[in-house]
Amino acid sequence: MRILRIFGTVLLGVAGLIGALFLAARFMDGPLGAIPGGPFRSGPFVSEGVQDWTFATALETIEMQLISDGRSRTVWILVREGRAFIPCAIGAPPGKTWHLRAQEDGRSLLRVEGKRYPVTLARVTDSSLQSELALVVADKYPSPPGGADGESWYFSLESRAATGAPSQ
Repeated sequence: MRILRIFGTVLLGVAGLIGALFLAARFMDGPLGAIPGGPFRSGPFVSEGVQDWTFATALETIEMQLISDGRSRTVWILVREGRAFIPCAIGAPPGKTWHLRAQEDGRSLLRVEGKRYPVTLARVTDSSLQSELALVVADKYPSPPGGADGESWYFSLESRAATGAPSQ
């Protein structure tokens, strides 16, 4: 019985530390790996639009912040013929909702190699483009978003004009 009590106390302590880490991450300048973080506060702001995203082809991940959300996360990036896309696994991890907010209001900031870019995310609905992007994902990443049988959405990135403060 005493061992169970000690085990329960240790387990509760670990859960508390993990909860504290997730809470503290919301006040950070960007995500902590896979843990969503706070809004971006650092990095030069790139106000001129990006027409060719090939510089990001070899990058595994970038950081993204939805303007309407104020939270940032680490996401994959795909580049096809100079255009950039962000894949999103639906339902993985459970409770993820950023893709729904992005569909409603796609205004976002990306932080790519330390620089902040204002963009708009637009969901890709063209099934042939979705199939092509699925092939790009399969070539670039060891497993597709959401697993082999998981549904994925793709968002295209369009540069938007910077208006005023970097967070807009």
